Amino acid sequence: MAADCPFPRFALVGSIEAGKSTLFNALHGRHESARKTQAVEFDQTGAIDTPGEFFNHPRLYHALINTITDVDVLVYVHPANLLELHMPPGLLEVYHNKRLFCVISKIDLPDATPARVENLLRERGFDGEIFQVSSQWPETVAALKAALTDSHRARPLPHGVHQQ
Repeated sequence: MAADCPFPRFALVGSIEAGKSTLFNALHGRHESARKTQAVEFDQTGAIDTPGEFFNHPRLYHALINTITDVDVLVYVHPANLLELHMPPGLLEVYHNKRLFCVISKIDLPDATPARVENLLRERGFDGEIFQVSSQWPETVAALKAALTDSHRARPLPHGVHQQ
């Protein structure tokens, strides 16, 4: 990871069409249309955008679990217009030591119900930070970006490593 990187190593995970790639672009200040993620995509900081197929298809769960091994923060992305939760069994338990953020994406859509989705997430045991985000609304992306940045700054240095 680059020394001047403001983010921890994070991975965006979630179902197909959750808005992960659009959010990934927005977090990096790119306001371009996202294309369908066909494979795991890494940026220069070690951040990861995962294909939704890894999340949706049981035969690919192992690929998702292996991909997120070295990240510091998992960012679960769930669209505001989907009132079902299909979390791969054991995903959060395997890496219980990682910080977890939840993002309710696409809150700008006409059929978005972010409060209902947040209730669903809380009922399913998400007790951490939940962000309501539209990649079209920079202030909502900025709040998530600030939390990721703060998460990185707050992380203790490994034993024997000193800040210069």
